[in-house]
Amino acid sequence: MRAISIAVTILAGAFLAVPVCAGPLDLGLPPLSNVSGTLGGITTRADAGLDTDLRLVRDSVGRPSAPRLIAKDRSGFHVVRGEVLALSPNDASLEVAHRLNFSVIRRETLDSLGLNVTVLQIPDGMSTAEALDALHRADPAGAYDLNHLYGPSGSDKREAPDKLRAADLAHPNRSVRIGMIDAGFDPHLGVFESASVTTKDCGTRTVVTTEHGTAVASLLVGSDDNIASGLPGAALYAADVFCGSPTGGNALAIVRALAWLAANNVTVVNVSLCGPANVLLAAAVQAFQKQGRVIVAAVGNDGPAAGIEYPAGYPGVVGVTSVDDANEIQTEANRGADVAFAARGVEVAVAGMHGGHDTVSGTSFAAPIVAARFSLLLPMADSRAVFEAWTRLQRAAKHLGPPGRNDIFGYGLLDRPHFTDAVTAVQ
Repeated sequence: MRAISIAVTILAGAFLAVPVCAGPLDLGLPPLSNVSGTLGGITTRADAGLDTDLRLVRDSVGRPSAPRLIAKDRSGFHVVRGEVLALSPNDASLEVAHRLNFSVIRRETLDSLGLNVTVLQIPDGMSTAEALDALHRADPAGAYDLNHLYGPSGSDKREAPDKLRAADLAHPNRSVRIGMIDAGFDPHLGVFESASVTTKDCGTRTVVTTEHGTAVASLLVGSDDNIASGLPGAALYAADVFCGSPTGGNALAIVRALAWLAANNVTVVNVSLCGPANVLLAAAVQAFQKQGRVIVAAVGNDGPAAGIEYPAGYPGVVGVTSVDDANEIQTEANRGADVAFAARGVEVAVAGMHGGHDTVSGTSFAAPIVAARFSLLLPMADSRAVFEAWTRLQRAAKHLGPPGRNDIFGYGLLDRPHFTDAVTAVQ
């Protein structure tokens, strides 16, 4: 087992990580070579002048520490300092903001979701939380929120042996595609050789390969005798919403990623991230689902007393919890009415950033199995097919815990797809 050094533990205090779902820190992450993709990155006004040296100490999703760029909302969740998001504001709302001395940083139209967003700069001398309160008071009909930061839903990592298990590998037709909203990874690693990987461009920022992104991607489409992935050899559309930025993983970046996936006709997306409720994120999730698409999300690792995080907590999102190989619940897994299914997420083998394997635990690493099951049943966006997929998987799940659907395991355990599942789905 690889020990976590005291130095890393001390450095953790220097990071303004999201107060939920935080993963371990990583040291010396190398840059990722240029990869294909479309749409812009997530560089913000606030971090445009930050030193982007990739030798900086970064967290498990590639964020360097930059406390001056981060603030807190009234509940203590971290947000991008100096910004307020306005969802589809009309002229009257923009006039209200102007009278309060807000200025427009930028406007974005997300055609594939039917949404637009305006990013407002907070007036000098006003805190981020005060700015949101002021807009709500002056324009109660408007839809405003802060640009919340979201983090990984993985909790532990250790080095895996060279041969952890032999996976019964299936290779679905590459017409089976799945989306991923997470951190960066290197698509040229051998574990992804048989997969088709399309990545969203990080714009002016350099993509940073990360432990969390590599692990989740390998569990989705990796082909390796040690890794029991859900869709080995399938087509993966991966959106890195961190892009090595200290304000990466923000709500607007996740919404942009959903729009990019919808534009690329991706029906099912895995989101192994979590954080607070957010007005813009809620609207984007709803718009994505109304098109007959599915979001599968990790429920979080804050323990049984914690409620479900978001986006897993939104209606219709498939919230996934984590169990071990004895089907016992992961100790740190969140519980609640939004848990839909359980999957193996404790001490699972994943690809390492530089090759080899690690063993990880967390609801982050259970979600890909459930996402794979939905993806095989939903080759195209179709609301009725989504309902049928939910019904089919509820019946297929192995019941665990108290009678009926329960707040610990949801409808029960789903295993990774078998070859026969893939053949049936793509015919």
